[in-house]
Amino acid sequence: MTLYSRHQLVVLLILLCAAGLGLVIGHWRRAHPDAVERLEQFDRTPPPAGSLAPPSSSPGPPQPGRPRTASRPTQPPLRAARIDLNRADVAGLTRLPGIGRALARRIVQAREADGPFTAVDDLRRVGGVSRRTIEGLRQLVIVTR
Repeated sequence: MTLYSRHQLVVLLILLCAAGLGLVIGHWRRAHPDAVERLEQFDRTPPPAGSLAPPSSSPGPPQPGRPRTASRPTQPPLRAARIDLNRADVAGLTRLPGIGRALARRIVQAREADGPFTAVDDLRRVGGVSRRTIEGLRQLVIVTR
């Protein structure tokens, strides 16, 4: 005589495994913030132009169950809103597209360790900043000395 049937035990085992997996993933995310940031960049980066992936926004009516998202502007709204790479803190840098908290911390650390940036291209000395990221930031940031 058992307290639970075989099906109930299977369901309980599956729930315990799912909860355990959630705890393991949460622990891994806290232990590896740089890797998490790199992985989350895949969700933020649009697919390449020659990709076989469907376009992210369609001009037709919204599909049921999917909210319609507004398209992002391709250029900065105002030139006065540019962020200075040599004065911005981590919170200021995270407002830039493609820059998460971990990458913003590395930019600030590189600036403190190696001195101020002299040009936007100096971001190459920061690990995790690609040429594409630099080109995307060129119109959004300034460098003062």
